[in-house]
Amino acid sequence: MPTVIEGIKFYTIPEVAEALNVTSQTIRAWIKKGKLKSQRIGRPILITETNLKEFLKESK
Repeated sequence: MPTVIEGIKFYTIPEVAEALNVTSQTIRAWIKKGKLKSQRIGRPILITETNLKEFLKESK
């Protein structure tokens, strides 16, 4: 389930990994390489729905 903050959906790395059928390490590698944008809010690294859609559009 995404976390909604001020109307923006945020997904955790494990949630995105499961949705894309890849490992969490793959998601972290994409973030580190700058392919997938993310934000750290407190301790967890979160990915907005907009950033996820942008990543998927670019990877086609």
